[in-house]
Amino acid sequence: MKKLCLLLISVFFFEAAQAQERVLNRGVINHNEESGGGERTNSGFGVKGGVLFSALQGDGKDALDNLKATRNWHAGFYSQFSLGRVFSIQPEALYTRREVNADDSDRRFDYIDVPVLTVANLTDNISIHAGPQVGIMLTAKENDKEIDKEGLNTFDYGAAAGIEAKVSIFRLGGRYYRSFADLGKFDQANANRALNDIKAGNFQVYLGVGF
Repeated sequence: MKKLCLLLISVFFFEAAQAQERVLNRGVINHNEESGGGERTNSGFGVKGGVLFSALQGDGKDALDNLKATRNWHAGFYSQFSLGRVFSIQPEALYTRREVNADDSDRRFDYIDVPVLTVANLTDNISIHAGPQVGIMLTAKENDKEIDKEGLNTFDYGAAAGIEAKVSIFRLGGRYYRSFADLGKFDQANANRALNDIKAGNFQVYLGVGF
């Protein structure tokens, strides 16, 4: 699965480079442009970023003292490839910061996330997005000190879905992500074993600019 994640990241950057080359060759892409056959291209690339609200799931939450809601950020790139007037595929590469905060400690995890989403246009300006997502944990910190990632599940996978509004080159959207992987894989004698029964979830609100 980790090899699959790395492959998806490589494909994303290759396709984004191809999209950028097309832009440099023929100017800025209009995401709503009509081709000669009357079909919207739904193609291009851009940058995006916004706020991330953590929403943890699982029985392990009960073992953490006074688990707190957290808010952090995410940012990255997307590229969109048309499948016709209605549908397109949108891979993204995002730097995402997630937190697990409780009375005993504050834990922070930084990821590279790669969602690959199917986009369906409901109208010219409103679309829904859904698809799988994989991620790799880059760093882990506890109380602002970097810790060893041994015992943590550094490979994440799950599904994401959301809705987006598009005005000119700007995109405003909301998306929910639910992980299918436990955050930890500690030995039962370890004090952090509660993380073995916690799955990450988050709600994202973002603003993007397309080219």
